Amino acid sequence: MYGFGVIIGIIISGGSSYETAILGFFTALFIQAGTFALNDYCDLESDIANRRTDRPLVRGEIRKEEALLIACFATALGIIFAVFLKTLILFLLALILAVLGILYDIKMKEMFAVSNFYIAFTMAVPFIFGGLIAEPGRIGIALLILSSIAFLAGFGREVMKDIADVKGDALRNVRSVARIYGVEKAKRVVVFSYSFAVMLSVIPFFLVNTSYFHNLAYILPVMVADALFVHTCFELKPFRKKFDKKRLKRKEDIDYNYMRKETLIALVIGLIAFVSGALVRL
Repeated sequence: MYGFGVIIGIIISGGSSYETAILGFFTALFIQAGTFALNDYCDLESDIANRRTDRPLVRGEIRKEEALLIACFATALGIIFAVFLKTLILFLLALILAVLGILYDIKMKEMFAVSNFYIAFTMAVPFIFGGLIAEPGRIGIALLILSSIAFLAGFGREVMKDIADVKGDALRNVRSVARIYGVEKAKRVVVFSYSFAVMLSVIPFFLVNTSYFHNLAYILPVMVADALFVHTCFELKPFRKKFDKKRLKRKEDIDYNYMRKETLIALVIGLIAFVSGALVRL
């Protein structure tokens, strides 16, 4: 997803050479792979408590030492690919992202809301990175909107994940929104983030002098993505009455893993909308 985010940023900004696009793709891919591997290494105990069977360390498929080795190798490889981009700002941006990823995994994750903002930032920055590859020093309005949508949706997904991971986060003393302010307020933050992202997604359709202006190739898939986000908001039921205690206690009432998958599908469809809007005119 991060690598393809760079490619999408390049496409929306007008394209570049295949060689540069491939280098940008692998820069994002390996730096984020390294960050995720280190995260699994640092979070093993809390992941076990949260029953995160989607993690290979929790399933026992690899050892902690192997995960650490993968993290070091992947991060170094991503920085090497950034060197071959031969642009100082792109190299510095890649290096900063790699350092932030390491700091996040080791300590920043425990700081209040930093985890949510960091992950949201990493979901938005690949599009900017791709845009800078295509047009150094210039970022178009459509790309800024896409990055903002990715940031808001990513922030909402992370807060929603924290609601489900409260038990495990307590082991590492992660100061998430859900732990500090409670589950119900965290749900409202999620709904606000998704709702704002949905509102922003409509703007490109009315941007004159862009490929998205009154373009059905953009707005139709965006409507599908927005419908999924809206559905998730309703499923969260953030404004239900407090006296409905029985419903609040039912574990099966809200399936957060399902909703994270649903919003991931929404994000993918949204990316398809931006690409099709840039390449096709209907």
